[in-house]
Amino acid sequence: MQQEGDTVPVSVTLEDGSRYPYTGKLELTEVAVDEATGTVTLRAILPNPQHELLPGMYVRASVSQGVQAQAILAPQQGITRDAKGNATALVVGNDNKVASRQVTVSRVIGSHWLVSAGLQAGDRVVVEGTSKVRVGMKVKAVEAGTSSGAAPASDDREGE
Repeated sequence: MQQEGDTVPVSVTLEDGSRYPYTGKLELTEVAVDEATGTVTLRAILPNPQHELLPGMYVRASVSQGVQAQAILAPQQGITRDAKGNATALVVGNDNKVASRQVTVSRVIGSHWLVSAGLQAGDRVVVEGTSKVRVGMKVKAVEAGTSSGAAPASDDREGE
């Protein structure tokens, strides 16, 4: 996320589709999107040594803002709220026991929550069967989307 003193790079594409050769920095952005045009007003400072950019000129700006290289994305079904409204996740520890962990989520990205605190890379979050497991219960964790191992031990079907 952008911190005080950080600069957000802005690259510009001109009306004819060509790339402007200089990169600038974001100064200001409006909060609202113009619903009629789908545009947002930005103010960026760019070098303009050849005077290619003129007042009132429309360009397409590309802004890389809020990139978190070490972000944790957790599936939405793995994050619940406790009675106080705090976000929590059930995590399987190294001992294969389930623990509840309070997490901080900042926003939704697709079908995942962006977790800013409470989880680390490699943590195993329970995303299926959350209503069946309890804190302290020993479980056999499997990766999401693989066979759960819940098949019966013997197959009583005959003639197949």
